[in-house]
Amino acid sequence: MPLTVSRENRREFTVIAIIGEVDRNGVPRLGEYIDEAFRRKTPQLIFDLSRMSFIDSSGLRVLVQAGAKAAKCGGSCALCCLCPTPRRILNLTGIDAAFDIYPSLDAAMAGGPLESRASLTFS
Repeated sequence: MPLTVSRENRREFTVIAIIGEVDRNGVPRLGEYIDEAFRRKTPQLIFDLSRMSFIDSSGLRVLVQAGAKAAKCGGSCALCCLCPTPRRILNLTGIDAAFDIYPSLDAAMAGGPLESRASLTFS
């Protein structure tokens, strides 16, 4: 399934919804949406992954870079609504430990309850 990305500002958050497969062909498009989110003073990013069906290493790299950049700016970066396959990929690679993960977008915007809390920090 080709990649579709949307970005929406909701209160202080920028919600980036990823639909389809994130691979090396779609990473530049995803990067554009992330770059636009960083034009806000203190980025509070939430990636809605409810319709993301797959992510490869290039997509994982973009998520990690977004998290690191948000942390440097005093912002935050969270994931929500993970489907089984992407959840497994994030878990197998250990990248899930770098993000707060929420069961829903509403939970992410409210700050809880978490499915898992980040145990790694970006430096």
